[in-house]
Amino acid sequence: MSSKREQGFTLIELLVVSVIVGILATLVAMTYSGVQAKNRNGSRQNHINSLQAQLETYYALKIRYPSLSELNSSEWRKQNLKNLPDDAVRDPQWNDTLTDCTEKGKPKLAAAPEEKCYSYQATTTDGSPCTDEKTACTQYTLTAIYEGGEKYVKTSVN
Repeated sequence: MSSKREQGFTLIELLVVSVIVGILATLVAMTYSGVQAKNRNGSRQNHINSLQAQLETYYALKIRYPSLSELNSSEWRKQNLKNLPDDAVRDPQWNDTLTDCTEKGKPKLAAAPEEKCYSYQATTTDGSPCTDEKTACTQYTLTAIYEGGEKYVKTSVN
């Protein structure tokens, strides 16, 4: 008598393969989301660096930095910071529900560091806040918050 074994996979083999595929899919998804976060953090860094370069150019011409209200005016930025890209004040994860950095459905710089928003704090020589164009702003701090909570900060050169 000869017995013939049936062809196919056992239930154990199928379960092992399913577990391995699940683990690999999880690793790929986690790696992909980490790469995306690094890209967004790189964009944040580029935006803050662009803002800083334009602010220093403005300072060289006017011997003062703009106030927060000036910098938040898109018309003022078009006239005074001509080489600043339109999206330089918009965090990659910004959305119009963020009340501290949204005005009329458009992004603006916040007065204090906040996730998903860039912040700009202009001060006078004695450290008091610089609120309008009549005040001589002599220093500033630009801040972006990375995903993960770390801050990227640039301050005035002067």
